[in-house]
Amino acid sequence: MKNKSFYVLCSIVLLTVFSCKDITQDLSNYDKDESGLGKKQALNLTNEWRNNPYKLNVVYFVPNDLDSIPNFRKRLSKILLDAQEMFASNMDREGFGRKSFGLDLINDSLINIIYVSGNFGKATYPYEGGSGAVKSEVDAYYALNPSAKKSEHNLIVIPTYNSDPANPGGPPFYGTGTTCYALDYVNLDAKNLGIGGDIGWKATVWIGGMIHELGHGLNASHNRMNKTLAPTLGTALMGSGNSTYGISTTSLTQATTATFNNSQVFSTVTRTDWYQAASVDITSLSASVASNKIIVSGKFTATKPVKDVVIWHDRSPYGGNQDYDAVQWSTKVIGVDSFRFECPLADFYDLTGDYQLRIGFMHENGSRSTYSYLYSFVNNLPDLSKVVVHNLLPTTGWSIIAADSQENGAPASNVLDKNRSTIWHTPWSSAQTPQPHYFSVNMGALRSVKGVAFRNRDNLNGAMKDINIYSSTNGTSWSLVKTAQLIQVSGSWINVDFTSVLNTQYLKIESTSSWGNFFYSHLADFGVYSN
Repeated sequence: MKNKSFYVLCSIVLLTVFSCKDITQDLSNYDKDESGLGKKQALNLTNEWRNNPYKLNVVYFVPNDLDSIPNFRKRLSKILLDAQEMFASNMDREGFGRKSFGLDLINDSLINIIYVSGNFGKATYPYEGGSGAVKSEVDAYYALNPSAKKSEHNLIVIPTYNSDPANPGGPPFYGTGTTCYALDYVNLDAKNLGIGGDIGWKATVWIGGMIHELGHGLNASHNRMNKTLAPTLGTALMGSGNSTYGISTTSLTQATTATFNNSQVFSTVTRTDWYQAASVDITSLSASVASNKIIVSGKFTATKPVKDVVIWHDRSPYGGNQDYDAVQWSTKVIGVDSFRFECPLADFYDLTGDYQLRIGFMHENGSRSTYSYLYSFVNNLPDLSKVVVHNLLPTTGWSIIAADSQENGAPASNVLDKNRSTIWHTPWSSAQTPQPHYFSVNMGALRSVKGVAFRNRDNLNGAMKDINIYSSTNGTSWSLVKTAQLIQVSGSWINVDFTSVLNTQYLKIESTSSWGNFFYSHLADFGVYSN
């Protein structure tokens, strides 16, 4: 006869098993009222992208104080299959062929949606800051069910927190990295697109918003349809396309399709290094205006091959709509290390004010390296004098002869190695000293110097802002030759031209203030150019 404790133990084990099943249901089994299938079956699929080795993970996440919205599987399947076709048509138009993101299919009209019951109520997963808690529970599901994870890309859909279908909202609704979040409500149905009225308008906003956020989850950035293309291609999905999707022409831009061309779930081949760290070093860059076009060309080196290069011209980089109104172009790499863009001024919506030019290198493993440069329009023409990367003098044989201070592990000598992952940093954790900070360089011999260049790390808090540049013939007596303010950008070289060519062997760089008004300073790389 088994004792009482044995039955108690069995009850605990059974309760644990069934509780876990409730929290992370394996939805390879579908409800018959929604799919018509008792279990996932091996069917003869005709979907063009059925054989993509990587599939978008579609997750339906339900806080434990909410219920799923009826018929969510059929409704979401239709929405995503339509988007799959729309993406393919746009990819084909831009010369990439009919590529699209893969989906884990039950049949040609139904996709496999992973159902995860949240451990907590909706208050734990608010719009602001709630995505991390959702993602941690989805990752826990993958840890228990590794075969369910088909790629690094996730679309996580959460039921609305509001019971009024005229006012859905509440959960996270945005993209973070390769994961994006959207909501579901009773009228989120493809049949409501374009029908007019409040139901049709909200369907466009929320379905269009879902596909817009999906674009982010597949690596795409905001951008705007170029002005001359807008009459035929309409609104850019990654611009304000969430308000036009299903109502008027909504398209993918060159920049978006080039990005998708290097996304894991669009790939038809397998690889083991998806999204591993990759970097690009622009070795030369020039920009000019000719025949009413901005011409940008350059050369680069890369740690992983680059297939496509994208350029964005972002109006009002410090305000306004920011990257939503960035006109853009893409190009294939010339050979293995060169690129060239022609950007007609007729495609710009505004030929005044400040712009940020961004160049994105799309590595074939899905990673992206981006560099930024600032320029302005004057009298409707761009001043591109700062969009340049000079051929820097080799630093072999150069040395740091003095520095006012440095953090352990971040010596001033790091600024001479042309490696952005190593930096000079003045003390921030101990022996804190206020601005100014400086380092002095011996270039080993007399040099003809036209200007100097600086490159920041990614974290710009404390990056050098206002600087003084000194010259010396002996390394001890210094003369001020230039004052300047460095712009707050990471990765790109920041050039400071001298009024005339300076013949010198020694230079001292003094930081008198930093971005964010920190007491410390830092710098990744320092260079000198003579041309």
